[in-house]
Amino acid sequence: MSVFRSKSPYNEDFTFKSNIIHKICQADNQCLWVKTFLGVARFSLVKREIEEIYTDSENYVVYSNAKGDSWVVNGSELLYFNTTLKRFVSLGNIIPDAEKCTQALVTDSGEIWLLYAGSSDVVCFKIPSFSVQKSIKIELEKELIKLHNVSVNRYFVQNDSFSFIDAENNLYLYDVAAKTKVYIRNISDLMQQYGKIENITSLQEDVIIAFHLNGLVSLNSSKEYREEVIDRSVRIFSMTKDRYNDIAWVGTDGQGVLMLTKNNSIAQTLELTRLSPLLKRQVRSIATDRYGGLWFGTKGDGLIHIPEYEKNWGKKEAVELYSGSSRQALSDYLPWENDNRVFSIHESQFHDGMWIGGTNANLLYFYSFEKSRMIEVEGFDTKGNTVEIKGVYEEDASTLWVSVNMLGLVRLKVDFKGNRILITDQEEKIISKDNNDVYLVFFSMANQGDSVLWLGDRGKGLVRYNIKDNTYKLISFQQKLNRPVDDVLSFCQYDENKFYIGTSTGVVSMKYEEDSVRAISYIGQEHGLSNDMIHGILPDKNGFLWMSSNKGLNKYNPMNGRIHTFYGNGIHIEEFSDGAYYKCPYSGRLFFGGVNGLLYLSDNSTAVYSPFQNIVLRDFWIENKRAFSPNYEEDGRNGWEIDGEKVFFRFNFIVPDFVGGENIEYSYMLEGYDADWSIFSKTNDVTYSSVPPGKYMFKVRYKRDINENNEKILMIPIYITTPWYKSPLLYIGLVILLFLLVGTILHFFPSFNPVDVFVGKGHIDDSKVDIEETSQEVMYYGVRFTIHSVEQMDVLEKFVAIVENNLDNEELGIPFIASELNLSTRQFYRKFNEMTADISPNEFIKLCRLEKAADLLKNTSLSILEIISMIGINSRSYFYKEFIKKFGCTPKDFRNTPSLGDETNDRK
Repeated sequence: MSVFRSKSPYNEDFTFKSNIIHKICQADNQCLWVKTFLGVARFSLVKREIEEIYTDSENYVVYSNAKGDSWVVNGSELLYFNTTLKRFVSLGNIIPDAEKCTQALVTDSGEIWLLYAGSSDVVCFKIPSFSVQKSIKIELEKELIKLHNVSVNRYFVQNDSFSFIDAENNLYLYDVAAKTKVYIRNISDLMQQYGKIENITSLQEDVIIAFHLNGLVSLNSSKEYREEVIDRSVRIFSMTKDRYNDIAWVGTDGQGVLMLTKNNSIAQTLELTRLSPLLKRQVRSIATDRYGGLWFGTKGDGLIHIPEYEKNWGKKEAVELYSGSSRQALSDYLPWENDNRVFSIHESQFHDGMWIGGTNANLLYFYSFEKSRMIEVEGFDTKGNTVEIKGVYEEDASTLWVSVNMLGLVRLKVDFKGNRILITDQEEKIISKDNNDVYLVFFSMANQGDSVLWLGDRGKGLVRYNIKDNTYKLISFQQKLNRPVDDVLSFCQYDENKFYIGTSTGVVSMKYEEDSVRAISYIGQEHGLSNDMIHGILPDKNGFLWMSSNKGLNKYNPMNGRIHTFYGNGIHIEEFSDGAYYKCPYSGRLFFGGVNGLLYLSDNSTAVYSPFQNIVLRDFWIENKRAFSPNYEEDGRNGWEIDGEKVFFRFNFIVPDFVGGENIEYSYMLEGYDADWSIFSKTNDVTYSSVPPGKYMFKVRYKRDINENNEKILMIPIYITTPWYKSPLLYIGLVILLFLLVGTILHFFPSFNPVDVFVGKGHIDDSKVDIEETSQEVMYYGVRFTIHSVEQMDVLEKFVAIVENNLDNEELGIPFIASELNLSTRQFYRKFNEMTADISPNEFIKLCRLEKAADLLKNTSLSILEIISMIGINSRSYFYKEFIKKFGCTPKDFRNTPSLGDETNDRK
């Protein structure tokens, strides 16, 4: 934020003269009128300086519209701003009853309407143009408009419209364009109850009244303009309607400026710390019940139940917590003695209750609605392992299928006996590849019909298991896609044969027909996902897929591949969790859980946005120097002409949308340099380097949701010229001059031999000098990079340094690295691929992390969990899988075998 005062460092000749600002309004699309008690100043938004101070303007009151058509009221004198002469032109003392004129406004067509308190008439003045020449006489039109049948006590102007209260305290809204008024209601009771009114404005269909001492009150149009208190705790001095956003800005006494807008949330978020500061663990499972209750399990704070969650959402007194059979009310909650984790919740279709799966301490329970208590399922044999129940499926009243870490898929026979539930039979289903590679770590389980279970393994891909005949099919994506996408976190059935699988490295789309995989494809960050670690995938009623990730909630359109990431609109969870995704069978709502709570998407899952606004260029830099004023024009568009052989420049742009701005994503291209548009992302700061001479057009577009058709494009011409000392004409001239010089010398000195000068006596005439373009090969961590230029070497060294210095950062990935290098994601991919085709950037990051882990295992006494944390990997099973794949043994064996670590340092 820049602050401009009367003594401005930008321009000492022209200042505001006073720091007391009375009014600011539009002068044109590049300037503002700033009125102080000492005069009117014209302030340039482009140059960020005062262009002009108008003398004798102490009493001027300036009014203008969005285009900058400007009028001045100076007592009874009326003036307009002539855009050709760049000064205010007086039309004479023509304002009738000037002392009674309390308000004015300028319409879209440039008319000025003068409003009089105590009168029902409006005086309107109009001129044909604001840019007439001095010699041309202005034709002024005057019109008297009969506004009302009784006198008007007060007017409240908002941009180019107004409301008024008549002598009987009836409130009206007036449409200036249509010259019609709309009756709202009589507000005598409100004025008596709340006191002095500062301003009135419309907001969408409702009317907002700002009271000086009693805050904000809304008149609800859907309820015959019944009053609804918004906030009575604020003292208000002013309120103005935003000309471009559906917002009212409220100036308060002591609370700053408040932004008032309609609720535009697509989600309802429940942050656990708002319920209790003692609830700090992430959500790991979610379910609803037929009675309207919401259940969610946490990774440490046990099971949380909100009965009738729609009515009790966010109400602390309604919340209860469970750890095994123990129960606490939230109002009396003290953290459990043991770390209580709940990873799966399943509503029974055969019994009146909920199945709850956790860890060894509280492994499997059943909540009985009839008995209103938890019942332990007795007799589960963990085989001495530390286990976690990740999924539960109910085949019939006595048969459960559970996915258990370290045991795999387990079938249980259960018997309800009074107040007890007993396991009468337990069978671990052996799922293996070649009878030796056993599948034991399933993080996701989903049923397809009543005979098929889909199981996602942490490292081995997908398993399709038929529970009727105990047959299974193993599905690996890694070789088919040539990507490490077999670490499955989530599973979604989209239609009868189409499935989407969330992994730690992106999303796999799979079509499965006739007992085989028919088609697969990959979706990742390079396609627009905010993060490749996908914890949950759910379809909404419109056919869109919502994907929760380590960084934001993504909305995906399977029909065209478009992706949009949401960060606002009621979504207050940025990092989501494994297993915490659920579609309510009763309401169709989609639930997602994360590190600080959970949310559900509203029924429409679609935000209602204000009209599209123009993209604004905030800053333009050339070689690290801000360029304020454009110096080049092409096809009516302002841009910059830059002199240089290979130049560096940077754009910073924004859409000034205060309502939907959090969800805006941009796409850009430098036409003539980039082959295509960039993928949509949050990036609004773009850098180009080493751009050769030529004519280019920089373009930016944006979207706020997945299917918006927005034609707003910012276009800026860039013309890069060759320096004069490197121009072809200069070289041609030098060659001609050289030939003339040699010719002159030969004419006067015939015996002169120019070869002797350039190559020396005795030089062999037929010698040849072979000049080759050289390249250099460098190795980092065993990866071969081919370098053709100093610039490539600089990018590579910076890339490796960023990776090595941020290995403990879980956010380390392509967007992070590209941002550190001041490159777009696509530019970084292109530069990296020019240096090596042996490995992807993500694979190189993983390689560095594994090499770092190997070094720490050999040279420190840190525990394996501490090492995993230090290299930025948040999954122990994933680390073990990748480490074994890289070094051929477990981390423990690697540490205990001296010879295995000898070559790790040689790879760096």
